[in-house]
Amino acid sequence: MKLLDKIANLAVIVGVAVFLGLVAQNEFRRPNTPNDPKALLGKTINLPELQFPQQRESIVLALSTTCHFCQDSLPFYKTLATQVQGKTDLIAVFPQAGSEGRAYVERASLPVAKVISADLSSIGVYGTPTLFLIDRNGKIRGVWNGFLSQKAQDALVAQALKG
Repeated sequence: MKLLDKIANLAVIVGVAVFLGLVAQNEFRRPNTPNDPKALLGKTINLPELQFPQQRESIVLALSTTCHFCQDSLPFYKTLATQVQGKTDLIAVFPQAGSEGRAYVERASLPVAKVISADLSSIGVYGTPTLFLIDRNGKIRGVWNGFLSQKAQDALVAQALKG
């Protein structure tokens, strides 16, 4: 009986060590993502396909065709487009191919100035939807992510119209 207890204890210890090793390995392989999207404020967005108009600000919508929060937010994005029309350009960035992004925008009847396909992590986005208010120089002036409350929607519109 004593030998069986020792073997069981040894098996538990080895199992826990393997588990902890796997957890530690995944923790250190995780990409360096900012805990707070507000850490991106003041940084410049650099995408080869994207030139920000010097005469006005832009709102970058980082979306995914498979994101249900993006889909649920479409009514707000349409309202936003109407509210900032002529003052701010809307630019949609998708991790999917450009044709998929354009088809998504067309199906949604979302009026955007441009649709871009890019790795969202290259602009600091690790979850969709994420919206950036970009100044005339390409610097991030505001960040909102996830499905926005009415208060957050109002704040975004106010800040976009203030610029």
